[in-house]
Amino acid sequence: MAYKDLREFLKLLEEKGLLKRVRAEVDPVLEITEITDRMCKSPGGGKALFFEKVKGSAFPVVTNMFGSFERMCLALEVSRLDDVAGRIEGLLNQSPPKTLMEKLAMLPKLFEFSKFLPRHVRNAACQEVIERDKPDLSKFPVLKCWPGDGQQVGGQ
Repeated sequence: MAYKDLREFLKLLEEKGLLKRVRAEVDPVLEITEITDRMCKSPGGGKALFFEKVKGSAFPVVTNMFGSFERMCLALEVSRLDDVAGRIEGLLNQSPPKTLMEKLAMLPKLFEFSKFLPRHVRNAACQEVIERDKPDLSKFPVLKCWPGDGQQVGGQ
């Protein structure tokens, strides 16, 4: 069963002890990326980090969510990453069915494949808040990992 949303996946990570909440205020300029870099270099990829208070923003930041094989497997709902490759290969390496029985045998695979296609919905979680008047992307924290990141070079 797929995760309902990012919150559900983060809850699972926290329950399994794979998520570290950072409650202190952190700066998106150099600080978050430095902390994340140190965590990523920990044995096994460290933990996912949930920065609750980001300086200058009302939005939290999550980093290193997929920084370990264990968390990748949890996200993809498999026991080994090779399982995903096997499923994809099995779906792609199909020869056209020749008989009615082969066509019927192919139905479960087609159903599985149909779950990967985009679905159109009227209401979605991403529409909980809709900014119509003067949308402003600067509300979101922009992580910078080097001095001068994101600055225009040479007047271009």
